[in-house]
Amino acid sequence: MKLNDKKKSLELLFKPRSVAIYRVSRAVDFYIKGFQRQGFNLENLYLISPKEETFLGLKCYKSFDDIPIDTIDLLILSLRRDYLVQELQEILSKKKINFIHIFTAGTGEYDEVGIEIEKKVKEILDENENTRSIGPNCMGLYSPRGKTAYYSSFPVELGNIGLIFQSGDLHSKTIKFGSRRYNLTFSIGVSIGNCLDIQISEVLQYLDNDTDTDIICVYFEGISPIHKNEGLILFNVLKNMNKPVLFMRGGRTERGQTAVLSHTGSLATKKNIWSAIFKQTSTIEVSSSLDELIDDAYLFSHYFKRFKALNKKVVYPENKRALIVLYSGGFGILATDLLIDLGLEVPHFEGKTVEKFKEIFDIQLGSLANPFDLPFITHQKVLVDITKAGIDENISMIIFETDAWADTEGKRFKGYYNNLLNIKKYAEEQNKVFVIILHQYPSVSRKTFIDMLQSENFLVFPTLEAAAKSFLKLYEYGEKQRKFKSRK
Repeated sequence: MKLNDKKKSLELLFKPRSVAIYRVSRAVDFYIKGFQRQGFNLENLYLISPKEETFLGLKCYKSFDDIPIDTIDLLILSLRRDYLVQELQEILSKKKINFIHIFTAGTGEYDEVGIEIEKKVKEILDENENTRSIGPNCMGLYSPRGKTAYYSSFPVELGNIGLIFQSGDLHSKTIKFGSRRYNLTFSIGVSIGNCLDIQISEVLQYLDNDTDTDIICVYFEGISPIHKNEGLILFNVLKNMNKPVLFMRGGRTERGQTAVLSHTGSLATKKNIWSAIFKQTSTIEVSSSLDELIDDAYLFSHYFKRFKALNKKVVYPENKRALIVLYSGGFGILATDLLIDLGLEVPHFEGKTVEKFKEIFDIQLGSLANPFDLPFITHQKVLVDITKAGIDENISMIIFETDAWADTEGKRFKGYYNNLLNIKKYAEEQNKVFVIILHQYPSVSRKTFIDMLQSENFLVFPTLEAAAKSFLKLYEYGEKQRKFKSRK
């Protein structure tokens, strides 16, 4: 049997009814703590240790023979590589295992001995057609709906971002940084490791059909030498995806490719191949920056969630025209230069357009040319009226540059905040992207302000560059959707 023909639903991988961990030790106690935090039913968590009677207050079983069930949905296998082949054979002779997470490292990514171990594990899996696995050399699964996680710090709330990573550390940091920086929540995350059995393409297909998932982030290092046809399979899957895939590739440089070999033992594909893939699919390439991936996921997640809540089809930006609103001429100049350099348009309003604006607000100090330099009126209703007029000039992105307020109970702040809410409402009704730039620095008042904004579902970025680049990714995805759909 070919491994690629071994298809079964991945549902029990992400929502297991029963989980076993073998062998339990202090080295893997974070799995148990993660399951506890997520609220997994601990009666269905079976800890196996030949030495321990209990572990973290939970009963331990001496062997698989002692476990009172015949079928285990998910087995987390933590063994030294020297024991992996023999132990796996013995376990599968005793129990039916639907999915195995092989935590063990030091296999195909390490040396020739490790490569041979992977080949033998593959043979065992081929002989047990009802058993699938992720790994080796991976941290494993995070699934709020399945109440599973390998770190207790991961959010328990179900979100709309799916993750498929060939690096456990980057997978963990994406969840940690994203949830704490932008309150991101996730549908499913999988640190998939060396991809001995289950492939990235399979998880992509699963997430593309998953109702909770709106966008998918991938960190890819390469293809397992055992699965040389996976490149073509992955290309065909990417070509037929219905959801946005934000794709970050490790090993883009020749030197980076040597690092890939020692990390997951994967075969990194060449730059020209990936250039062709990105041109022929709706996949969005992300540069080698975890921060950029998190920024992009934030904007995409927010945007798609908004349309989903309204049960409306997603409407993508039609152009790259931006309106900048602030109360500092200097920042407006820098912002204009930056946006133009990045590829956005900052239309210069003049003549009859400005005269029309002046009928709304007869400006005496500042500018209505774009950027809108509007000092002293932040708390007045006219700020809403003039911004609406600017948005109506075929604008797709509205950028408000602001700062923290020390007095969030005062009349001026409340007027300003109410203005922001009204502008946000209008912009979103017009299917626009409304972003607030609140610069990052240590401040209690900033923390208070950003908490308020995020609680009202504002898009808040710490830098203009991050917001602009993420908007351009959304625009690019919309352009690809229009392009490929017109061919069908």
